[in-house]
Amino acid sequence: MRSLKITLLVLVVLFLTVSGQSSDVVVENNQPTYKTHKQYDLMAHAKKKVEVTGQG
Repeated sequence: MRSLKITLLVLVVLFLTVSGQSSDVVVENNQPTYKTHKQYDLMAHAKKKVEVTGQG
């Protein structure tokens, strides 16, 4: 019974691995798939007219 479970588990993993994506659908595209964001300056203590509040 144990070997049957292991065999079925191996077959399921193999099936899911093979059926993931077919290679003929992949399109070669040189454009980036991410969006660019503006660069923000996160150093608040380096900016003028910015006060840091006290802890107490």
